[in-house]
Amino acid sequence: MKIEKIKSGDIASLIKDFDNRIIYYFDNLKFGKGQIELDTDNVNEAFFFEEGKCLHIYREDGIKGILYIEEPEDKEFISEEQILEERILKEPLKVLVVKKYIEYDEDGQAYISRTLPAKFI
Repeated sequence: MKIEKIKSGDIASLIKDFDNRIIYYFDNLKFGKGQIELDTDNVNEAFFFEEGKCLHIYREDGIKGILYIEEPEDKEFISEEQILEERILKEPLKVLVVKKYIEYDEDGQAYISRTLPAKFI
């Protein structure tokens, strides 16, 4: 997996490349498909994603970002469908697909190295 640190000034232009989002603001949760303006003063954490890539935005001494891009060798993962609760649905989305990427330690034991959202269905 290719991992790139993203400068806070580049985040606004990068999120335009993604159609899916989960945004944890300090006072509410927003998720869905389509473009949205990010309120950087109020965001605690956010994920903007498409199949094969994910931009993770988080607050740590200011806003920071990490871009994850799947590479051909990233073939070992568990795809999991998480059903969204009816009470939080405002769009016709019913399922969030997440990928749990598997790596191996020095003893050959498998572990989940990271979990990233992949798409809404």
